[in-house]
Formats: sequence, C-alpha cells, structure tokens
Amino acid sequence: MNPVLAFARAFDFVAQKHADQRRKGARAEPYVNHLAEVASLLAEATEGRDPTLVIAGLLHDAIEDTDATREEIEALFGAEVAGVVAEVTDDKRLPKAERKRKQVEHVPYISTRARLLKLADKTSNLRAMVTSPPFDWDLARKAEYFAWAKEVIDAGCRGLNTRLESWFDEAYEAGMARLEQDRR
Repeated sequence: MNPVLAFARAFDFVAQKHADQRRKGARAEPYVNHLAEVASLLAEATEGRDPTLVIAGLLHDAIEDTDATREEIEALFGAEVAGVVAEVTDDKRLPKAERKRKQVEHVPYISTRARLLKLADKTSNLRAMVTSPPFDWDLARKAEYFAWAKEVIDAGCRGLNTRLESWFDEAYEAGMARLEQDRR
C-alpha cells in the first residue's frame, strides 16, 4: 500500500478509536495529539525513511487503550505494523507496577523499531509532563514517572538514533528542572 495512503488511513483509524479519550494533563488534550506527536518524532528521526515505523507510532496504543485487536491492525495495515504495535503493547490484565517492571525487563529484547517507538513514546510523555502534568499527581509521583521513563530508555533504547535520544534527554532534563522548581 502507498505509504501516504496507509498513514492517512492509520490516522483516521486512531482518531476514531481514541475519539473520546483525553490526555491526563491539566489541558486535557485529545489523546490523538499524543499519537500524532509520536509519529512525527519517528518520521523526523528517520527522515521519513520508515513508513512502517511511523504508522506503528500512530497505532501504538490502539490495542492497549481501545477495542482494536492485533488481527484488525494486521488486516488493515500489515503484519509488520501489527508486530511492532504488539511489541510495545502492555498487558492491561497485569497490575500497573508489574507492567512497568516488564517494560524495563523486556525493552532490550524487542525489535529496533519497537525500541525506537518506545523512545518516541516516552519523549512525548515527558514533554507532556512538563507542559501539562496531570493535575492530581504530586511531586513524588511525577519524579517517579521521570525516573521510570529514564530507566526504560537506559535499559535498551540508547545508541539507536541520536536525534530521538537527544529529544528524550532534553525532555527529561526539562522535567527534572521543572520538578526542582516546583519543590521550591
């Protein structure tokens, strides 16, 4: 399938699937903004050379957060895209602490595409924590999230793409500075 057509179809798919979802931040942005940012980070970092990865970036939360299935994604967007999405999908049946632990443990063993996607996802999440943190999260919870995100990235996502890595590091440093400012 033509990559532009596939991207447009994927964007429409996630816009419909995530239509009623909002980000947790104070601005309560439409969730699709996060998906668009992840796809954009991946497109920029790879200079548009990996449409499969960019499309997987759009779809990365569909199985985890909507009624979409791997089979549905595979039928619509192909086995490669579905495979990358499946690699970054948490098992929501597990307790949150176990899901977080598994991300750290498994990230070194997932594909390069999935690790790049994980790096873009965490970058987007940290940026959002700086600009629009969840209103009901105290400083300790925010600090814990930043530490965990860094642990995931350091466990297996370094050395893959210098641009993505630098964007993650910038978001992490901005978040740490914001936390320090908020402590005062």
